[in-house]
Amino acid sequence: MFGLPLSTTLLVFGFPVIWIVYTIGFLYVSRDWVDSDDSQDGSA
Repeated sequence: MFGLPLSTTLLVFGFPVIWIVYTIGFLYVSRDWVDSDDSQDGSA
């Protein structure tokens, strides 16, 4: 792509794509998380 070697193309476009997929996955998994400080009785 754009005359670059395949390895460079994978580095330039691969890491951002992996990071975006990771972020979307994290947001999906953590969508129902609640703040643990809210559920404590405040004795800490």
